[in-house]
Amino acid sequence: MERYDLVTIGGGPGATPGAQLVAKAGLRVAVVEAGAGLGGACLFEGCIPSKIYLESAGRIAAMYEAEAFGIEGTAPGRPHTAQINRRKMEMLRVRVEGARRRSESLGIELVQGTARLLSPREVQVTLPTGDQRLLTADHVFVAPGAAPVPLAVPGADNQDIWTSREALMLPRIPPSLAIIGGGYIGCELATIYSRFGSQVHILETMPRILSSEDPAMSEAVTQGFKRAPFTVAVETGVQVLSIDRAHPQAYEVVYETATGDRAVLHAAQVLIAVGRRPNTAGLGLEEIGLRIGQRGEIPVDPFFQTAVPGVYAPGDVNGQAMLAHAATRQSLIAARHLVHGPFAYEPLVVPHVVFTEPEVAAVGADSRDLQRHPEWRQVRLSFAQDAKARILGDIEGLAQLIWDPGTGLLHGLQVAGRGASELVAEATQLLAHHGTVQALADTIHVHPTLNEVVMELAQAALA
Repeated sequence: MERYDLVTIGGGPGATPGAQLVAKAGLRVAVVEAGAGLGGACLFEGCIPSKIYLESAGRIAAMYEAEAFGIEGTAPGRPHTAQINRRKMEMLRVRVEGARRRSESLGIELVQGTARLLSPREVQVTLPTGDQRLLTADHVFVAPGAAPVPLAVPGADNQDIWTSREALMLPRIPPSLAIIGGGYIGCELATIYSRFGSQVHILETMPRILSSEDPAMSEAVTQGFKRAPFTVAVETGVQVLSIDRAHPQAYEVVYETATGDRAVLHAAQVLIAVGRRPNTAGLGLEEIGLRIGQRGEIPVDPFFQTAVPGVYAPGDVNGQAMLAHAATRQSLIAARHLVHGPFAYEPLVVPHVVFTEPEVAAVGADSRDLQRHPEWRQVRLSFAQDAKARILGDIEGLAQLIWDPGTGLLHGLQVAGRGASELVAEATQLLAHHGTVQALADTIHVHPTLNEVVMELAQAALA
């Protein structure tokens, strides 16, 4: 039996940042990770691989646009999957090694294996050899992340069907790809594979893709998918009925259309991207008295402590904001609570991005909140009004701001267009500190930059 002040189940964003903070406070920490290294799903099968592939895909798209920028003789490029994957693996290696060195320099013990709680203070680890270790701890972080949600239709359990995990290994570029699910994962993968040369077709149950986003942002991506040469077919309001292997080179996806008709889609590869759910199975949570929610999530308090004292659940596993940057912040809050006890902090303001073409980024309230807050106002601005956007060739982009003219407070920002993932940061800072639209409008922004879109939007609101 080995004793620690903190043991984490998982080595991703929900665990490692907090573990490092606790270790810096002089406490003894062990991180248990079942995978190849620290980083979690974000590093190995999520945020980082997808953005590496999107960067390569973007370089291909730029070649198609070269003539419009006065460049002749640039032949459209083709993806070299082996080289793209080599680049990805080198980046992952560097990040894994960096996380390992930093953790070990703080005295954190890294334990590779599968963990299970025997009690609120006992973690049993099954090592790759089959041997077991028993770790005891005053505190435990249950941070195993999330996993793809399976699709409950006949044929969906075929082992050759992809989830996001397989798609982000880039095993091959299929000539045609049926993506079941039009959320952010499905739409990002549609962007990647369409630019790599696949004929992509999205099937979505909801009335629109990206249904969790503001309708204007969803529409911007829908229109983006219609632009040649990387068009993506989109069908919404459908119900997938079955997936059959028609022959060794093709699948047959049978579905009901929005009008109630029966349709069949043939594709060389099928990808199921209907969401992710907390990875809580097999951890012994019920046995230690933890109640699991309907989606498999672990309920937590504002410090991400569960109903069992000393057991925390930061990250995707609590189901609040299944994003790596949110998991990192939650991990640090839990660690600070562990070390120092309760403290005052503002509720988290969590921005999010969909890395499609166009990019979509949002933080805070959107137009759907106006019904509950009739005193608020929405202001919209086209990228066509911004000098840098025109220089970049993005006149289709748009941004919208939600604010309260009575108090002057900013309540939300949504952007669909070039650089959206960067533009949302300024609004996030303001929202986190109760900033005003006037402050945003009065801040000098470098000219010409895309950041001026946000300033001009604020000025338009105050006009």
